[in-house]
Amino acid sequence: MPQQSAMRLWLSLGWIAVVALWAWWEFSHYSGLYRWLAEWQTERWGSYEMAWTAIVPAIILMAPALSVLRRREQATQEALASGAANPADVMRGVRKVMLILGVVVALVAGGAYLTSQHLPDPSDPPAQIDLAALGDAMPPTGSAIFAGAVPDTDRALRMDEAFRSRSADIDHQIIYVPVVGKGAAKDAPVRFFIDRASYAFADSGEAPRTNIFLADHMQGVLVENGLPADVVAAFTKRGVTVASPHYLLTTNSVGGRQNYYIVAALGGFTAFILLLLSAVQSVSIARVERRRD
Repeated sequence: MPQQSAMRLWLSLGWIAVVALWAWWEFSHYSGLYRWLAEWQTERWGSYEMAWTAIVPAIILMAPALSVLRRREQATQEALASGAANPADVMRGVRKVMLILGVVVALVAGGAYLTSQHLPDPSDPPAQIDLAALGDAMPPTGSAIFAGAVPDTDRALRMDEAFRSRSADIDHQIIYVPVVGKGAAKDAPVRFFIDRASYAFADSGEAPRTNIFLADHMQGVLVENGLPADVVAAFTKRGVTVASPHYLLTTNSVGGRQNYYIVAALGGFTAFILLLLSAVQSVSIARVERRRD
């Protein structure tokens, strides 16, 4: 019976981990159920909730595993109340779970950070890429400057994300602009894009600034297939064919490392909390054993 209980515990934790990874994958790749729900919300209300569109289905799929954990906790509390279970042994089991999860999450965070250090950085010396002379050749990725480039601001795409502040709503706007070489046909699949981020009060009525793109000098980090999947889908809906592969000259301060930094930060924080709680649990176990003696 204890072995079956332990098996159910680890299967439940494993299922929660699988669902969390699935939700993150669909969120980051704008695919599957997440994409269907996002497009349904956009069609119905004109926008969609990025976080809740991933979180709600994940919670629903986790419900059976969460129910198993809840019943296990109730059984443990009943056993403790009746004296059938040793509090120190129960606490050791909890500490073991927290330690294992903490180490796994720490390894994921460390792997994400180490991977990010092999990606291009904006501080690297930039390579000059003349789009007019490049033709169909593959460009070098990494820190770069576009030359011979024309930003097609008529086909610019603005993606908004609202943030709440104490005084007013502030819009975080990211503008994605197709970039073509001088003299290139505009009906061809677009290989190059550039982004810009800006902030504005939601009620200001300020139009997206497309004059911030300089025609002959654009600098950032060139990332292969760097457009977010939802941005590619939005361009496609507007009749802009995105080439495969395409290249995004991102002006983000961390270049193409952003997603890895997010995973490393969240994973590191989660691992720290889990390991800290396991240390606190060790102190509690020592206290319980001293009282028994």
